[in-house]
Amino acid sequence: MNTSLKEFLMGLPPGAQLDVGQVEFLLEEAWGSLRGARDGGMKAHKIRGRTEGMSWEPPLLSFEIERHGGTVNGSTRAEMQRWCVDVVAHTAEIVGTRKRQLHAMAKRMNVKGPAAEVAEAILNNQESAFFKRSPDGRVRILISDVVPSEGAFKQTVSGRRKRFRAALEALIKPHGWSEISTNTYKKSEPGA
Repeated sequence: MNTSLKEFLMGLPPGAQLDVGQVEFLLEEAWGSLRGARDGGMKAHKIRGRTEGMSWEPPLLSFEIERHGGTVNGSTRAEMQRWCVDVVAHTAEIVGTRKRQLHAMAKRMNVKGPAAEVAEAILNNQESAFFKRSPDGRVRILISDVVPSEGAFKQTVSGRRKRFRAALEALIKPHGWSEISTNTYKKSEPGA
């Protein structure tokens, strides 16, 4: 371990007001030599300018850092990792995690209403802006009209569409309708 971090901190009293920039610089220099420092995908270059709530209670340096792995996949929340560095034992350990909301979540959508509206139109042989009927009786749901993707994350849209299909199927299946391919339904022939 780079002894300058240890020497710097051990010269401070417990609970001392820290020069966060200086500590982050020394921590980044020492990071590669700490056992456990690679846990959670953490790397030295991710430290500077990103720590929060840093505190010193000898021999432990504690801080939180925001990780953005989930946001790459469309999440609106980042993981906050709480780290504890023991400058005597030369270890770094994640001692807790929590989520932080970064962006507003998409507005909630109750899919039961649209599912009931579409089911009623299907069962009563009516037209609807939410589906197309084929001459052979098939009904193809225009899923992007029922559950639009604008203003929502991919995961959210996917979940809503899955819930819509499940709600629709629960309403039309008792009447002989079944899904023959994704978003396409057909009534089974009597006696078939």
